[in-house]
Amino acid sequence: MYSDCHIHCSPDANGADVLKAMDAREMDRALLIAPHMADSNEDAMRSIDIIAEICSADPERLVGFAWIEPTLSGAVEQVEHAVNDKGLKGIKMIPDHWYPYEERFFPVYEKIQELRKPMLFHSGILFGNMDSSRFCRPVFYEVMLHFPKIKFALAHISWPWTDECIAVAGRMRAAVRRGDVGQMQMYIDITRGTPEFYRADALDKALKYIGADWIIYGSDDRAPGDLSHSHRGIQVDREFICRQLGHSSEDFEKIANGNFGKFLAPMD
Repeated sequence: MYSDCHIHCSPDANGADVLKAMDAREMDRALLIAPHMADSNEDAMRSIDIIAEICSADPERLVGFAWIEPTLSGAVEQVEHAVNDKGLKGIKMIPDHWYPYEERFFPVYEKIQELRKPMLFHSGILFGNMDSSRFCRPVFYEVMLHFPKIKFALAHISWPWTDECIAVAGRMRAAVRRGDVGQMQMYIDITRGTPEFYRADALDKALKYIGADWIIYGSDDRAPGDLSHSHRGIQVDREFICRQLGHSSEDFEKIANGNFGKFLAPMD
């Protein structure tokens, strides 16, 4: 069994069908990301309602994350609606022509921190949204040090800035060791983005420098769908991590399953 921290849902996804696909792929839990509907506050609220309905089929196995566009005037209210009204477990954001460190978004982060929910950020090159990649450099997420009760994950190992992503995780770890924050905030979501011939090197560096406790598996798969992309990815990553790179099966188990629940748990 394994868990996947990065599955996108379209508006026509059905929770029961997602569960069937998960069972066929021996997937324990799935983090399901709400449809990207950011043209208006009304659309954003509807996206939250859609993902909540999908996850209602089994809220333990289907972990819903709201897609919040912080440039919308109602972003704070959308976070409250997602968490307090709909019981969603976290927040997803993609910096689309905005920078994650902009102070105008601090009220949104403050609300997420108040509610003790984790965040999943896109990081790295973005094959869409025109020229948005320049807004998604991993160093820009150092701003989360100002919100020490928020756990966050940077997706795609920030490819092509994988070394920078790993360095930022080291920066966040140093903040804990210095006593600046109480707990490690950052996880590395190893959802693909890295081409396969880059991947083994990036995984090896992340494991050696940060350690398996702060790495989580994701796939960027889609629902509806049969989740075959997710299943193939976890098999390939097991081959990379355990056989090619020589890391332990215990480390792989943390990445494939154990860290999923740890990432979702509220900060103290």
